[in-house]
Amino acid sequence: MTGTLPWHRRLPRDAVLLPAFGLLDLFTSSSVVIQHRPVSTTAWLLQLLAALVSVGALAWRHRAPVTVFVVECAHGVVVWFLLHDYRPWVALVVALYSVAVLRPLAVSAGAYAAACGRGLLNALDSYRIEPVVGARFGEFLVTALMFALVYGAAWSAGLVVRGHRARVRQFDTDRQAARDEAVTRERQRIAAELHDVVSHSVTVMVLQAAGAAQVATAEPERARQALLHIQQAGQQAMAELRRLLDVMTADADPAGGADRLGPQPRLADIEVLLASMRRTGLSVWTHTSGRAAPLDPSVELAAYRTVQESLTNTLKHAGAGSRVRIYFTWEEQVLLLRIDDDGPAASARPAVGLSAGHGLASLGERIRRAGGRLSTGPRPEGGFRVAAGLPISQHPVDG
Repeated sequence: MTGTLPWHRRLPRDAVLLPAFGLLDLFTSSSVVIQHRPVSTTAWLLQLLAALVSVGALAWRHRAPVTVFVVECAHGVVVWFLLHDYRPWVALVVALYSVAVLRPLAVSAGAYAAACGRGLLNALDSYRIEPVVGARFGEFLVTALMFALVYGAAWSAGLVVRGHRARVRQFDTDRQAARDEAVTRERQRIAAELHDVVSHSVTVMVLQAAGAAQVATAEPERARQALLHIQQAGQQAMAELRRLLDVMTADADPAGGADRLGPQPRLADIEVLLASMRRTGLSVWTHTSGRAAPLDPSVELAAYRTVQESLTNTLKHAGAGSRVRIYFTWEEQVLLLRIDDDGPAASARPAVGLSAGHGLASLGERIRRAGGRLSTGPRPEGGFRVAAGLPISQHPVDG
């Protein structure tokens, strides 16, 4: 991954930059231009050709920066031996910068060392005949240091740009990961809502239908009431499913969270839920102690779903006719929920084939996200217990 623009977007920019690099090279590297030294037309044309080759190779610096850098180094060495009045350096600076931007540090460090070697050739230019001694040696060192600094500046600038691009890529990666995580959480939330709606409604409808079938001949009025309850449960389930489908087809940001799911059941809706369950034949008793306090929406929804899932499981496994006791205990920072059932009654009709086996696991995850804890298991005296602790304040419940 180079992090560069497509070629068709680089072309207009390079059409301006490459000629500018060539002119800068000629005006700073050719003694013909700098000192107005007379040379033959052939020598002048050779300098122009060398400049064209040098800047022309830069057109591929984004696609193959190391190759272009090697070409520029070789080009400089050849020119150093063949053309005594032209010492190109600008194209090598640009090529070194490209290597530093687009290739790892070890590669660009090697390129910088090679560029400094090229700089030594230019520094030695005046001493190919006379010995490098005395004051001339000091001039050689200053010239070599100047090239090292120029190439070092290009290398450093490239490293800075490379680091910036890496940070931008990492930011984009992290942002995409956060979006993906938000989508996953939203899907899990919707899946949990679907389970709660479908599991509860289908269980109620199946048990009501079974009861209606048993009394259809002897007690037609009870059968009719059961069918009405089935109709109401089905309508409620359809309304819930439409709401969830609206969420899944909406274009809103997935990170919108639970607010996108629209109005959620609250503790105030518990009585409606209990009335629905009692119509199935379940005997439900509630007890509240302590002073009620406001809850966060996610905590209140978790409390409602805890009661709903517990009653639904009682219907599935213990059957209609079973007895359930629900305890709401409000403490200073915690709402304690306890749902106890006595197990199957003598006249109970457990529902067969309705359990998917994921309800309590999904409920535990929901409560954990709300900052609470969940414990489930059989009671020593018989039956089953679901106990949850949910935070009233912002502090999570200690496990």
